[in-house]
Amino acid sequence: MKKTTLASKDGDLLEKLIAKYGKVVTARQIASEARHTWDYQQTHNRIQQLVKNGWLIRIKRGLYVISELSSRGFLSISPYVVSNLLVEESYVSFEAALAYHGMFDQFTDQFISVSLKQFKAVNLEPIYYRFIKTQPKLYTGWEAVTIENLPAKIAFAEKALVDLIHFRKNKYAVDLLIEKLQDHQADLEMTRLANFANLASIKTIKIFGLVFDLLGLNSDQFHQLIKGRRSTHHMRPEDKTFNAKWRLYYDSYFEKYRRN
Repeated sequence: MKKTTLASKDGDLLEKLIAKYGKVVTARQIASEARHTWDYQQTHNRIQQLVKNGWLIRIKRGLYVISELSSRGFLSISPYVVSNLLVEESYVSFEAALAYHGMFDQFTDQFISVSLKQFKAVNLEPIYYRFIKTQPKLYTGWEAVTIENLPAKIAFAEKALVDLIHFRKNKYAVDLLIEKLQDHQADLEMTRLANFANLASIKTIKIFGLVFDLLGLNSDQFHQLIKGRRSTHHMRPEDKTFNAKWRLYYDSYFEKYRRN
């Protein structure tokens, strides 16, 4: 991005917008504040120029974030808030939600949200925002929070773990579940975890039950959820090791976690 100075009129406009609306503004709000300075076409051109020079960052059509002087060209608001701005009817889950709850300490450049409709992914460096469509019964398990006076929706840690398994079911996801149960067992509400799992697929419930058994945790709540069901599942199509209790094929790799 080329270096540019902020023109006096532009600077005055951005200051007024921040004072009145905060960092997040709509095109209509910008036009309203600029109506005494520029006509409609001039305002449109100014918005495009401010975006090009990094003073405004376009989130989606008609919605912008005002950059701070020290971070021009980069979003100055939380990615959790940005996710909500991109798709209001969505909640952040997976690793990003676990990070919010202090259970994932690695930097994640991908924020995955769960929503009721399909939306295309958006890349707003340095974060890539993805949205996964779900059934209405699974659109739960999140809390509305306020970050820097702006709204966001973030999954409870227990729901983030359920989403992780329900939507992925791969070795990485199960490994991560095991790690979080080992490191944060005291921070998780097991009844809440089972209740959220009960909203997901039968396979998801079985995976949780198997993992709990491997770690020597009480899996009774999960076993009650599948009582009377005789179907057999594969954690992954290529898995060969069979567990009779859960009627689940899994990768013998996970046997290394078994507590005798």
